[in-house]
Amino acid sequence: MEQLFSDGVLTVPFGADFFSVAVGVITGAMFACDRKLDIVGTIVLGLMTAYGGGIIRDLLLQDDGVYFMEHPSVILICIGLAVFVFYFRGLFRHSGQLLFFADALSVALFALAGANKAFACGEGFVMVVILGALTSVGGGALRDISVGETPGVFQRSNFYAVAGFGGALVFAAMAFSGAPLVLAAACVFAVVFLRYLSVYFDGKTADEADLTPKVSRGARAAKDFCAELFHRATLHRRRESVARVPLFRKRKD
Repeated sequence: MEQLFSDGVLTVPFGADFFSVAVGVITGAMFACDRKLDIVGTIVLGLMTAYGGGIIRDLLLQDDGVYFMEHPSVILICIGLAVFVFYFRGLFRHSGQLLFFADALSVALFALAGANKAFACGEGFVMVVILGALTSVGGGALRDISVGETPGVFQRSNFYAVAGFGGALVFAAMAFSGAPLVLAAACVFAVVFLRYLSVYFDGKTADEADLTPKVSRGARAAKDFCAELFHRATLHRRRESVARVPLFRKRKD
């Protein structure tokens, strides 16, 4: 297992990194099985879910090396996992809670890895947060697009992309504030906590919102208030001017 620090940068241990990739492969392969894809589609969607976010991150960073190509042996293991899911899919249908936790943890680790690599490459606060969130959900978005569906991260659901964004934000806040980077691993807890919190309270992102009526009512109320205020001020000035005029003027001798 790699050390946690490398030149002052937090390094995700290889075991945790591999775990997130493995869970991504399993969830992607199960997604393919639910849509009746063949063995090739299952393998491709599994790999796309596991590596998609990291590939997008590395291409945007234009840093030396792409994570997908750094560990060929891991790719072979992931292909084996996808094949296993394809032929033994029944084993995974009765482990919903375990897979949910594993998926939440996988998203958290992807957010940590993405934000940390952006920070190591010298990116600013905003890009660290964006790349962390993108890495956490990019693979799932590519998977959905590949089968002609609107990505789940864009639909009304329990916090998924929001959780990844929150975790990346926690990492960036701690990293740029000078906190020990080992504490920035708290972003993993933030993602898992937000994910479970949204499920427990059934909190979901809104799929429809129109503030136009409320803004229009507020604007009309503000307009009426200003008009009434101006009208009262005008009446008050008129009363004062009338009070200053004498009722009878003195006659000149």
